[in-house]
Amino acid sequence: MSKVMINQGRSVPLTFRLVAMGLIIAAIIWIMGNLPETIAILSAIFFSLLIPMLWFSFQILTIDPETKEILLGTYVMGYKFGKPKKYNSIEKVFINKVRTSQNMYSQANHGHTARGIEYHAYLKLDSEEKVFLASDKDEKRLEDKMMKIREKLSLR
Repeated sequence: MSKVMINQGRSVPLTFRLVAMGLIIAAIIWIMGNLPETIAILSAIFFSLLIPMLWFSFQILTIDPETKEILLGTYVMGYKFGKPKKYNSIEKVFINKVRTSQNMYSQANHGHTARGIEYHAYLKLDSEEKVFLASDKDEKRLEDKMMKIREKLSLR
């Protein structure tokens, strides 16, 4: 059995990434103009390394059937951060249908509720613990993803 890795999305939201990147660039410009040359260059290199860390950090779920460990962690530029958790066995992979609703208001304080359906996939362990795998609005697409995971984990 091979390791299963599921990308669950970015760790840092887009707006925070953009604002942080702007602040880092502004800090580098200020440093270059106000500090001695060698300190400014070294500081600029250090701060510029933060930008790829913001853009290339993901939440990834890793299931290793050989060592029987599940790791929900953060990957930052290829490095894993997180603590693996042991399990005895995996019972099943299942999908729940979830009704969603979102309240939206216009400037005239007129409210509208948007309703929809989303499908969430979970992994059930023998300890009755459920681990979130993925979600999608299309049930068929989520089923296809889960079939691949079931095959890798040798589940029915």
